[in-house]
Amino acid sequence: MTGHHSAHAVQGSAVAQQKSRLRKVLRRFDLVLFTACAIVSLDSAAAAAQAGAQAITWLLISLVIFLVPYGMLVAELGAAFPVEGGPYEWASMSFGRAAGAVTAVLYWLSNPVWVGGTLTATTIAALDSFVLRKPLGTTWEIVVGLAFTWVTVAIAMVAFRIGKWAPNIGMFLKIVVVVLFTALFIAFLVQRGRPAGVSTATDLRPSAAGFLTATGILVFLWVGFELSSNASEEMHDPRRDVPKMIVRSGVISALLYGLVILGIVLVVPRGRLSAVSGFTDAYSAVAALVHSRPLDVTFAVLVILALVASGSVWLQGADRAQAIAALDGAAPAWMGRFASFGTPIAVNLASGVIASVMCVLVFLLSRGSLASFFAVMLALAISTTTLSYVFVFPALIVLRRKYPEADRPYRVPGGQAGAWVAVIVTEAFVVVTVVTLAWPGALNALFGQPYSIEAAHGVSRAYFEQVTLGSLAVMITLGLVFWAIGERKRRAGLLGIAAPAASQSGRGNSRR
Repeated sequence: MTGHHSAHAVQGSAVAQQKSRLRKVLRRFDLVLFTACAIVSLDSAAAAAQAGAQAITWLLISLVIFLVPYGMLVAELGAAFPVEGGPYEWASMSFGRAAGAVTAVLYWLSNPVWVGGTLTATTIAALDSFVLRKPLGTTWEIVVGLAFTWVTVAIAMVAFRIGKWAPNIGMFLKIVVVVLFTALFIAFLVQRGRPAGVSTATDLRPSAAGFLTATGILVFLWVGFELSSNASEEMHDPRRDVPKMIVRSGVISALLYGLVILGIVLVVPRGRLSAVSGFTDAYSAVAALVHSRPLDVTFAVLVILALVASGSVWLQGADRAQAIAALDGAAPAWMGRFASFGTPIAVNLASGVIASVMCVLVFLLSRGSLASFFAVMLALAISTTTLSYVFVFPALIVLRRKYPEADRPYRVPGGQAGAWVAVIVTEAFVVVTVVTLAWPGALNALFGQPYSIEAAHGVSRAYFEQVTLGSLAVMITLGLVFWAIGERKRRAGLLGIAAPAASQSGRGNSRR
């Protein structure tokens, strides 16, 4: 029995009808650009650069000890179990539908939060800096945020054979933005030298403070290898293409991140590094050489289009995970509705509504402060996204044990010991990231580091934790509620899902 077959239940007619709308449209070229576009996030790179030169140090360290084992882990899962809604399916097959339901909700909801939050804030910062050259004002910021949100959702809703070109083109635009920025900062450094107050080579030395500042952001920057596996049944050859896609997209992402963070660190003084405007500040500094308003406007448009591509590619993947969870009885049935052209239309629309609510609500609660809005939403997006991997990474070990006969075109090297190392290391990064972002200052005390949430985020601890910890609690509860709703209907025979085909291997009880 192949991994493909062991990854599927024998599905009822309602599920088969929805899945019949999927079309195989993703080739290896698409997958590389799709995944690189998902990983390369221009809105968050500046947040990592707040650690100064140590951001470069920790970028390289995290590349070796997180990105590589994470990539190998996903390469095995994605090639061995190429089923639509990959991360949901892997978690569900390993730990049951309840774990899958929570995984799917966290994975899904983190994206409308991100789109309505940090992507919106970065878009507004680009407009303020390069097009208008003055603040928009709270009302217009909300209007722009809502417009940005629904353009992004609309792209995620179109047929995938067309919609896949948003991340494809978006990735090329990101490359153009980074190449333009790199050329400008090199010219700036050659002509004017390094500005006073910027990081120096001695600042590269790693420290506990740098680790706590940069690590959570870097994990968020690196994740995305599994996103395309949410559309596994829309790939032409996932068994061959997924491992190769991970290597190529990983190399592209590492190069682009390295250039962006290096440029920010070299041209923006440490005291002026800003999470929300660090990238635009760095561009403004180096673009002073040419004093070109048309170039400024062009740069702003490119950045905003790249942000739209980032948002749409994550919605395309994550919305599919939630829709598949619904089809599998781990969420309300209405969420499993796919349009005739193959997109999960119900979840797409729900994402747009949630992103819109988050945009308006947090803008008003942060009293129009773009920096505070960005800081809170980034922490929430990162902690939510990272927590969604809690059941995905250990699935590597569990699925090896449950389905040893599954065809694995790629295996994490080192046998079972290698698999355990990959799982333990990646899971450790998940725990550290969630704690440092959702409960800031908790680990700082262990390292004897002072920490002020007001200084770091511009809001009170009570407000910050109400938004982050409160939202996380609501999302986890929602996942369990979704599972309970689906479980009740599934037991009543209303979902048309029969026992899994692999029940003789133990899968029959694996989702209970």
